[in-house]
Amino acid sequence: MARGSGYLSQFPVKSSQVRPTNIMKPSAAIEICFQQKYFDFSGRSSRSEFGFFFFFSLLFSTIINAILLYVGSLFGEWGDIISLVLSLIVSLLFFIPLLAVSVRRLHDVGESGWFMLMGILPLIGWYFLFKAYINEGETTINAYGRLPSNDL
Repeated sequence: MARGSGYLSQFPVKSSQVRPTNIMKPSAAIEICFQQKYFDFSGRSSRSEFGFFFFFSLLFSTIINAILLYVGSLFGEWGDIISLVLSLIVSLLFFIPLLAVSVRRLHDVGESGWFMLMGILPLIGWYFLFKAYINEGETTINAYGRLPSNDL
């Protein structure tokens, strides 16, 4: 068997790196997800990076969209249309890095990013996704890369 990209997926490789013991600062998680890894679907992310960014994106996209829709309703029909378009743009701006960090989180627990399709199945799929997101990641280098660090 030739050594290639699939080699690490067959045999876990011990690393001198250990799982991070401290949690990532919320500002660091937001900076990583919005600036450094906006479109990065490869690699791994820690629970704290995923959790902080998930709650940040949920909170702020909801607040911004509510404000946009309220202000748009004050200006009649055209205001509603413009606010809906702006709301869609804001949602996409938050959705892309959230999708990327979700895939990296699944990589950390040893699952493929395609595992997110489990979310299509109500209840049982959501349960398996939630369980994967809160589980501690693998302690060795896996097919998706080195262990995540909680530093910038």
